[in-house]
Amino acid sequence: MTNQERGLFCQLIASLFSPPESEVILKVHQGAVHAFLKKYIEAWNEKITLLVDFLPDGAFQTFLEVLKNEYDTHFSCSIGGGISLIESYYKPWTQDMTCSLPFASSKGYLVGDSAVHLSELYRHCHIEVPEEFKAYPDHLVLELEFLSFLYQWATDGEIKKFIRDHLDWIPSLKEAFIRHHVHSFYLSVLEVLDLFLEKEKKRLEV
Repeated sequence: MTNQERGLFCQLIASLFSPPESEVILKVHQGAVHAFLKKYIEAWNEKITLLVDFLPDGAFQTFLEVLKNEYDTHFSCSIGGGISLIESYYKPWTQDMTCSLPFASSKGYLVGDSAVHLSELYRHCHIEVPEEFKAYPDHLVLELEFLSFLYQWATDGEIKKFIRDHLDWIPSLKEAFIRHHVHSFYLSVLEVLDLFLEKEKKRLEV
């Protein structure tokens, strides 16, 4: 993959973890997303069956409604009965040993160290966070879009540091997907992302 291809890959996965929109899901239903990913899965010597959920059966509108319902059920709320797509939730709230708050070293809270750090990175890069993400700067969608930005403008060393520091929680997210019996389409999207990140870690020696 070239860095341009890596950037496009990250944008695609970000769009699939955003609230389902007709235009994006139509590309899935028509097989365009499957075709885009297939060449990389084959190049990585992985089984093409990993992409079976990117070729859905049935009518498009039915598939779209299923994904909308699934997204609303699992991902719309950041805590509680749903599954958080926010990095802070899966890590200790802060690494600051001088913090006296009783939940400082606990997981399951938002706006932790990762959110603060990413807000600073966005500011440094003159990136405006969309209104719907202002409270969650470390949301997976934003992290993937920022990674796409890095593939265009940053060095391999900077990309390596970002993946190491901010995308190391994906295995925990995958465990949550399995535990909550998330629709196989979303689990497949996450597995493809996890595979991509593993390949990048090896390439960059993270």
